[in-house]
Amino acid sequence: MGDDMNLNEEQKKVVYTNERFLFLLASAGSGKTRVIVERIKHLIEQGINPNRILAITFTRKAAFEMKERANNKEIHIHTFHQFCYLNLIESSNQEIKMIEEERLPFSKNDILSISKYKNSMYKLPKPRVYDRYQSILKTNNLKDFDDLLLDYYHLIKKKNEHSYFDYIFIDEFQDTNNLQYEVLRKLIHSSTSVLAVGDPDQSIYQFRGANSKIIYRFIKEYHAKLFTLSINYRSNQTIITHANRLIKRNNRKYQKSIISNNQSQFPAYHFKYESEIEEALSLVELIKNLKIKIKKDDEIAVLYRNTTRAYEIKKVLTEYNIPFSSHEHISNHLGIQLMTIHKAKGLEFDAVIIIGLEQGMLPSMQQNSQLELDEERRLMFVAMTRARKYLYFSSVYYNGQNHTIASSQFIRESGVKTIKNKHINDIISLGDFNGY
Repeated sequence: MGDDMNLNEEQKKVVYTNERFLFLLASAGSGKTRVIVERIKHLIEQGINPNRILAITFTRKAAFEMKERANNKEIHIHTFHQFCYLNLIESSNQEIKMIEEERLPFSKNDILSISKYKNSMYKLPKPRVYDRYQSILKTNNLKDFDDLLLDYYHLIKKKNEHSYFDYIFIDEFQDTNNLQYEVLRKLIHSSTSVLAVGDPDQSIYQFRGANSKIIYRFIKEYHAKLFTLSINYRSNQTIITHANRLIKRNNRKYQKSIISNNQSQFPAYHFKYESEIEEALSLVELIKNLKIKIKKDDEIAVLYRNTTRAYEIKKVLTEYNIPFSSHEHISNHLGIQLMTIHKAKGLEFDAVIIIGLEQGMLPSMQQNSQLELDEERRLMFVAMTRARKYLYFSSVYYNGQNHTIASSQFIRESGVKTIKNKHINDIISLGDFNGY
């Protein structure tokens, strides 16, 4: 009967339901991957052909993890792009050559605007470099990632052939864009059941064209039943209290609070420094102390909004010979993990230090509307909910140009206590991790 024993009541409901269309509102750390895997196993036990089950995830890492856990080679588990790629190759019997964006004579912003244009299914204004970009692709017989989705969409539309899936699972639904949603709609036929899983509070890809409103569209269009996973198995009570307090300020359709399964309480602190150099030296001391408590270095993460902000801390870690990596595939190099918050999405660590918590850095300069501020706040929420035990915020009084900067409003909003210079060292050296 699988792992039924340790599923909580909310999780069991999802695993055993007979509803055809479901939206699962899954909080950070609530065991959603496990629920998807258990439901797939349950369906197979009920006699469903694993070959007729499709699971779509958003990263290759997530797809790989789900494959390992489901432990059945016949289930189709892919990212959206991978799924379209494989089907296009199968139908045309030709190989597809993908473009390497770094080699193109276009800026990151150009490529982003082209991608958003394609993802909107050409409904947004056409970027000025679009025609030149497309002609380069055409001349060299290349495709970009968005073309995979568009080509596949046109293929199933033209052939009007129905997909062969009885069950579709789609994860991280808050990161879906309009084009991906249209592809999904084409895959749903008269007897397909769909379970979409997501958390609007963790939608942080608006700048790439993701549209978390698709969640409400799906619920409305398919009369999907709303299920919730509210128990967080990752973070302790303190972290959850602060994260709930922060995200409550957003304009949210679903007002939900996460409940921590872990009652232990380690205080969370905000350290405020004169300069980035002072900050780096002090945080390296903190990291050394954490290394004593946490057995594996890669369980300690330093997260930031922009890479530039991590310059000083990288320098000091190097001087102290403390190994660190800032790579995407976690755990294959040991060392302190340094990465942007966007890269950290979906990961978890024993200790998280969020640096650069200044107005203009996080929330970033660009935000000038309530919508954009909400997006920045979700980014902060994602950063905070990566931590299992220890959570620290850090900000500076003066930036590189010696201008005074205000601390991020998110520190105040989450209610984390600020420690001034003279007490920081006491807390770090005493290892005040148990609330003494």
